[in-house]
This record gives sequence, C-alpha cells and structure tokens, in this order.
Amino acid sequence: MEESARDFRIRVGIENELMTVNDKGFIIPAATLIVNKIIDDIVSKKVDASVLNKYLYGIQWEPHPAQLEIVTQPFNYPNVEKNMRFIYDYLDNAAGEKNVKIYLGSMHPIQSSPFPINGTHVSISIVPKRRKVMPRKFLAYVHNNIRRYLPELIALTANSPVMASKYSGFASSRLYYSRVLKPSRYAIIKRSKTTVIPREKRALLKYAFIFTRDKRYENKVIVNQIGMRLLELTPRGPHTNIVEDHDSSPESSRVEVRFIDNPSTLEYLTDITNILIGVSLEAIDMLRKNEKIPNRAFLSENRLRAIRDGIQAEFLGEDGEPIPARESVLGMINRIKLYLDSLGIKLKTSLGDGIPEIEKFGKPVIVSECETIQEYLNQGKVFLRIQLSSNRTLIDFSGNREAIGARVIYGLVFPEYKLEWTTYSRNIISRFTRIYTSYWILTKRGYVKIHPDDKVISAKTPIGVLTQVFGSIYNLAKESQQKITEYIGD
Repeated sequence: MEESARDFRIRVGIENELMTVNDKGFIIPAATLIVNKIIDDIVSKKVDASVLNKYLYGIQWEPHPAQLEIVTQPFNYPNVEKNMRFIYDYLDNAAGEKNVKIYLGSMHPIQSSPFPINGTHVSISIVPKRRKVMPRKFLAYVHNNIRRYLPELIALTANSPVMASKYSGFASSRLYYSRVLKPSRYAIIKRSKTTVIPREKRALLKYAFIFTRDKRYENKVIVNQIGMRLLELTPRGPHTNIVEDHDSSPESSRVEVRFIDNPSTLEYLTDITNILIGVSLEAIDMLRKNEKIPNRAFLSENRLRAIRDGIQAEFLGEDGEPIPARESVLGMINRIKLYLDSLGIKLKTSLGDGIPEIEKFGKPVIVSECETIQEYLNQGKVFLRIQLSSNRTLIDFSGNREAIGARVIYGLVFPEYKLEWTTYSRNIISRFTRIYTSYWILTKRGYVKIHPDDKVISAKTPIGVLTQVFGSIYNLAKESQQKITEYIGD
C-alpha cells in the first residue's frame, strides 16, 4: 500500500449487548439494577463522570429486562482492548455490589428459546488526515468490501450453537433466528433532492419526504431503498438515506457492522475489530487504485452456509465450485495482513489461523441424566407414568419429605439444569462450558426425583391428556343421559 495506513484517522466504536444472570447462571431481570447503580455512582460522585465519559457514550435499554447495551465512545484503534477492559472492570464492580452477574454471550444456553438474543456491533470510521469526515466513497467502498467478506466473517465469528438446552444445528443461532437484522445490498452513491420517509419510519418523522438543505441535490450512500438501519451491515451518518441519521453530524459518518456474535474474551473482540480494520483499509486501497469492489456471486447462499456450519461450511466460489470456508477465511486474512502490518497490528488469538473461538474452546458440553426422558420432552410428551426402580423421597408442597417405595407414579415431568462456566472476572461470565440436566416429576402429592434406571410406562402430550379428560367427561355424560332416558321410559 503506497499510501501509508497511518495517513488516516481510524476510530472504532463498540456496542456490546449483555445479559444479567444470577449466581447459578440463569437470566434474571436485573438490567435496571445495574443502570441505577451506575446513575447512583455518578450522582453521588462515587465515580468521576468525566472519566467514565471518556469510555462510555451511554447504556441503552433493551427490550428484555435482563438485557443492557454498552455503547462506547469512538476509540482510537490501538486503545480498543484497554478501554473495553476499563468498562468491563467497572461493570464487574457494579454487578458485584448488586449481587448480580453479567453474561457476555449472544444466547443463553437454556433460557434463550430463541430470545433474548445479544450481539456485538462494531462501527469503523476511517478519515484522511487532511479531511474532517469519512468521505462518501470511503463509506461505500468499506461497506462493500466488508459485505464481500460477509460469509468469511460470519464463519469466523459464529459463536451461538446452543439454545433451549440443545444444539440448535446452527453455528450462529443468533443470526438464524434474528427478527431484526436484514441482509444489506451493495452500496451505491445516488443523487437525490429529497429524503423519502417510509411508512415504517412515520413514528420518527411525520413527513412523507424532506427536501435537502437549500433545495440542492445531495449525494447519498444507499444500501437499502427505504433507509432501514437495522441491517447486518450499513453505512451510517447524514450522507446516507437512513432517516434517523438525517440531522446527525457529518463527523458521525461510519460503517456499522451488526452481524457479529458476542466474543467471550476481550482478546477475541479486539482481533475481530482489527480484522474489520484490515478489510476496510483494503477497500480504501482498492478505491485508490480505481478498482471496483466485486458484487460477489453466491453471497446469499454462502452467508446461509456460514450461519449454519460456521468454519466447517463449504462455500461456492465465483465459478460455482466448492471451496472450504476455512480456506476462504485464510485467504481473507492473508490479503489484509499487509494493511495490519502497516499499523503494527498483530492478531493475538486463533482467529489469525482461521480458528474461531467456538472451535478453539469447544462447544458447551450437554449432558442428560436420562436420554429417554429427554426424548419424550422433545416430543412434547411431558405427562409420564413411571415405574420407580428404587425407594425415593417425595417432597410435598410444604417442603416436608416422605419416603416412598418403588412404585408407579404419574405426573408432569420437568428438567432441572446445572450450568458450569468460565469467567472474565468475579462477576462476569465469559462462556458456558457444560449443561447438566436431571429430571423431576410433579405428582398430586409433590415432587419426586427421577433416576436414570426408572422405566417409562406411558407418555402423553398436554393435548393428549385434555383429550382423555374430555373423553371421560363425554362418556360419563352419555352414560348419565342413558340412565335418565331409561328411568323416564320406565
């Protein structure tokens, strides 16, 4: 790259969605506790607000009461890891004072079914030092180059294979089940005299359209015709047709990446950010050379394959021939190495070798104490008649314990989970490593623990039970009607 990458001001912003959990690792609606604790610290001057403001832009409310979103200030690229460490350390202290833990992952392995869902958003701003804002062509080129590598980047960052206590069949369950993120199109720069306000945005602005300033034509960077911002990847700022950005400052111009599953460590977060910087600098180098970013063939198909199979996917090349995802990822890493070297950036994690963290650390291990019981529950058959293989303890609804012999019992079966995890710090869970499932049955008299050698005699779904109940009522009514008829007849 003839023009040094150091001739640009490179800034990075992070939006990191997190979950609040209890000391057993289960989701609790405690986001408000954390936010109120931070507000109290600021008001009471326990923390210097001016210091906190250097790192945090704010904390956003999320739809689920266990979710909160950390929004950082724009960082100079060498400071991402150090600044995020400051934020995590502060959150660790805040959570500890409220007896709450914070989980860094995208999906809870038990309670996300599939929601709530978390993600990491990375915003990249690259500005020539002789200018104040990111030029429109930079926005378009950086967007299009990151989009070109979308399958590789998803395969490298997919990190949510478990939901509702089971392997989902997807490397990124988050992307597969997301109702919010939509694929983005190839970015173009289009002259327009107006900003059209789609009906979907009428709650934000009550206009059908807005003329550009001074009624002049304005070049807009467009990836979505109606200006939707909740895309997997999109340029942001007043030079786009995104309605929410219409009156924003030109200095806020950036490319926002939203398809990233939450990394479990700051080292992986930093490397992901650095890879995005490398891809962005490659785009600017291509612009300088007057090379067009190709609109990649089979992009949608390869994206779906990456979401499903991650680094084990088989992509389709430009000629339609299969290519291993890892080979394609390593090709991307090798191409951007030149640009990272120019900044003195070295990838510290396994990502540099094309190894995602889910492969490096392994998926959470799922252990079921009784596979037969789990198979019935998977079929929706939760009412079971079971022959106990040995004496057992029944716990009644007052908590009293009673010994019962090996007998046949009937009731509603439900799982009990035990979670194991690794930590970033005392009150921050990095990733879950093991899910252990045991089973109980709720009878008319109380609760009984199920053992692996107990035998299932029959199993019914709730609909099956209701059918049986109403069938009995119908037969009883029919018999009563017959007796009344016979009595009247006599």
